Amino acid sequence: MISHTHAMAPKCGSAQPLLYNHYMNKVLTLSALFLASSLAACVVGDAGSPTGDPGSGSDPGSGSDPGSGSDPGGGLTGAITADTTWTGTVVVSGTVTINAGVTVTVAAGTTVQMAGAASIAIKGTLDVQGTKGNIATIGPATATGHFGGVTNSGTYKMSYGKQFGGPIITQDGSTTTIVDSEMYGASGDYLVMDGGALDVQYSTLGLLSGDTTHCNMHLNKATTIKFTHNVDQGSPFGLMYYATSADFTHNNWISTAPNVDVEPGNKGPADFTGSYFSRGTIPTGTMGMIFATPSATPLLDVGPR
Repeated sequence: MISHTHAMAPKCGSAQPLLYNHYMNKVLTLSALFLASSLAACVVGDAGSPTGDPGSGSDPGSGSDPGSGSDPGGGLTGAITADTTWTGTVVVSGTVTINAGVTVTVAAGTTVQMAGAASIAIKGTLDVQGTKGNIATIGPATATGHFGGVTNSGTYKMSYGKQFGGPIITQDGSTTTIVDSEMYGASGDYLVMDGGALDVQYSTLGLLSGDTTHCNMHLNKATTIKFTHNVDQGSPFGLMYYATSADFTHNNWISTAPNVDVEPGNKGPADFTGSYFSRGTIPTGTMGMIFATPSATPLLDVGPR
C-alpha cells in the first residue's frame, strides 16, 4: 500500500502540497494500524502455534490423545500405553487395547461402562481389584445390554469383580485368573477358550433365571483348566468341552437343560469329582469323564465368599 501511494505521488499537483501531505498521513496511519493488527493476529491465532502446542501443556498427548486410551468425544478408546488405574465411573466408547507390558488396574468400587460396540483387548494386564462388599464392575450401561467383550492374549485377573453383558475370550499364551467373582449375560457363549491357562475359583457363572447366555463355558483348547468351588447355572448349556483335560471338581452345576455338553470327538478327559448336578444324575454323553462321589445336595462352600 505504501509503495503504491508513492507511485501515485507525481500525479498530485505541486499546487496542493498540504492536501497531499494530509492524504499521506492518513494512509500511513491506516497502514500502521493494519500492520499492527496483522502481527497481533499472527501471534494469537497462527497455525504454527496452536493452543494445543506441546509446549503449552495442553498437548493431546498429555491426556486427550486417543493413543493414550482417551477420547475427547466422551469415552476411552485406542491403545493404553502406560500403567494406569481406573476409579469411579469409566466409560469405554470403542475398542481399548492394553499394550504388552502395560497394566490397567480397576480399583474397588469402580464401574466400567461399556458402549454397545466397545471391547477390551488385553495384550498386557487387566487387574480387577475389587474387595468383599466393594466389588469392581465391567458391563454395559443398562442391566440388559451387551458389549463386545474382553479378549485376553495377556493376563486377566479378577478378584471380587463382576463382568456381565460381554464374553471373556482367551487366546494362546494368555492367563485368566478369576476368584470370588460373578459373570453372566453374554449375547452368545460367555467364557470362550481358544488357548491359554484358566483358573476360576469361588465364583458364579450365569444367572439362575433370565440369563441371555447360550453356553456358560465353551472350551475349545487350553494349556490348563481349573474350575473349582464355583456355581455354573442358568444357561441352556453349562459347559461345551472340547479341550484335552480339565479339573472341574467340586462345583454346583445347575441348569434346566443339560449341565454338560461334550460333543463327539472331544479330545480328552475331565474330572467332575465331588460335584452336584441339579438334574440328579450325571450328564449323558460323557464317555471318559470322571464323576466320582457326586453330591446329592447342593454344595455350600461354592461361589463368592
